[in-house]
Amino acid sequence: MISVMGASGNVGSGVADQLLREKRDVRVFGRSAERLEPFERRGGDIVVGNAVNLDDLQILFRDADAALVVLPEDLADPEFVSNRSAMSRAITQALRDQQVGYVVLASAIGAYRDRGVAPAAGLHELEKLLFALEGASVLALRAAWHMENLLASIPMIQEQRINGSAIRADHRFPMIATADIAEVAARHLLDRDFTGHTVETIVGPEDLSMSEASRVLGGALGMADLPYVEFPPEGVKAALLGVGMSEEAASLLVELQVAINEDRVVGGIERTAERTTTTRLDGFLMSAMAH
Repeated sequence: MISVMGASGNVGSGVADQLLREKRDVRVFGRSAERLEPFERRGGDIVVGNAVNLDDLQILFRDADAALVVLPEDLADPEFVSNRSAMSRAITQALRDQQVGYVVLASAIGAYRDRGVAPAAGLHELEKLLFALEGASVLALRAAWHMENLLASIPMIQEQRINGSAIRADHRFPMIATADIAEVAARHLLDRDFTGHTVETIVGPEDLSMSEASRVLGGALGMADLPYVEFPPEGVKAALLGVGMSEEAASLLVELQVAINEDRVVGGIERTAERTTTTRLDGFLMSAMAH
């Protein structure tokens, strides 16, 4: 049995899909029975629950010999930080109690820092907790900034015909499609090719600036030469609050954008063939727009 957290999200759903294609026994976890139902129709077990609830997690990991761990993000949660910390402790306890032998964590490249890198700081805590598990092989799969983040700007683009954030227009950084993260994670869960406590970094096919990414996104939307505008951090935070994010979550997402500008997220990561995945931004957007 392979247990998969976050099965209604991008990475978890991709992993569950690939494992089911390989005819493996899969148990998926999420907060919505409706969103998990497609996996049940394909023969997967489903567990509807909350990642802060230890009992729900015990059911998820029972009799599992491997698991994908995804730390949920509820961006409307007014206690975003403390609840993610509670989830991390509950996840680790359930994995320990159920003696899961192989664990892949969907992490982020900023998780090597314990502060100053927004939501990745929560992943730093979870990595540390999971690496303290005895008798389990744990792989922290640290991935670059998700291409899917660009899709959140589409309503603004369609209304104002600009794209923008607090990230500098000309600052290049790695971007990755979550389908590529899922492919790598699923392969490790199938092959069990990691031992001890290890970190693997994946960074996508190329580094892009937001100006470059906006032009590709504009082209996919039929808006050639879509301009990118650098917004002040306080303006970005106000906009995020306006769409329903909590104070904590909005502050952290702005912190992430500033951290990208200051190279606090990527750090000294070098691009290698092993770290480079294949899906380019234009191909990703073509697929995303088709759905």
